[in-house]
Amino acid sequence: MAASSETVVLITGANQGLGFECVKKLAAEQPNYHILLGSRSLEKGQQAAAAIDNFAKNTTVEALELDVDDDDSIAKAVKHVEQKYGRLDVLLNNAGIMSSPSASGFRADMTLVMQTNAISAACVTEAFLPLTKKSSSPRIVFMSSGWGSIMRCLDTSQAYYGYDAKPYFTSKAAMNMIGAQYAVQLGKEGFKVNIVSPDFRSTNLNGFHEYGGDPAGGALQACKMIVSTDKDGPNGTFTELDGVVPW
Repeated sequence: MAASSETVVLITGANQGLGFECVKKLAAEQPNYHILLGSRSLEKGQQAAAAIDNFAKNTTVEALELDVDDDDSIAKAVKHVEQKYGRLDVLLNNAGIMSSPSASGFRADMTLVMQTNAISAACVTEAFLPLTKKSSSPRIVFMSSGWGSIMRCLDTSQAYYGYDAKPYFTSKAAMNMIGAQYAVQLGKEGFKVNIVSPDFRSTNLNGFHEYGGDPAGGALQACKMIVSTDKDGPNGTFTELDGVVPW
C-alpha cells in the first residue's frame, strides 16, 4: 500500500501524446509520485514507461493496461490499483480520439468519438471514485479542448472558426459538462475537479498537424492541476495556460 506521503496518479491514454508528456513532466519534477501510465495496449504502455529516464526522488512509473471503452478492463485496473496502492489521489482523464477511421458513417463516427471522449471518461471516473475517496487530497482532471467551448465555436475572431469536426467538438463539450457535474457533486467532499485545455498541440490525435504547438506545452496546465494540493484551490474551472476558457 502507498504511504500517506506518496501521491498515486493515474493518467489514461498515456502511452503517447499529451498523456505521455504529462507522465514525463511529473516523473521528472515530482518526488514520491507513483504514476500509473494507462494504456489500452499493455505492451505499448510498457514501452512508453521504459522510455522515461528522468525521475525525481522516489518517483516511479508503472504501465497499467486500461481500455477506457471496456468495462471489464476498467474493473481490472481498479482492482489492481486497490490491491497495490489502496487508494488513488489523482485521476487525469486524458484518453481521447479525434475520429474513428473504422466508422461506417457519420452516425457511427459521432457515437464512437462520444463514447471514448465523454462517456468513457465518466465511466472511468465513476469506477475509481471509491479509491479517490480514500485520498486525503483527491483531484480529478479532465483533458478537454478549447474546441469544446461553445462560445469559441461561435466566435468569428477565432483562428479556427468554421473548422468542421463535429464529433470531436461535441464530445469535448459533453466532457466539460461531465467534469462540471463531478465538481458540483464532489466539491463538498473536498475534491478538486477541474477541466483543462492543452491548446492546439501537434500530436498523433491530429496527425501531427503542422500548425500544432509543442506537445510538452500541452501538459503544463494539466500538471498544474494534478500537483495542486491547496484545499482552497480551484474546483469546477475550465482553464488553459493563458487563463479561463469560456464555456
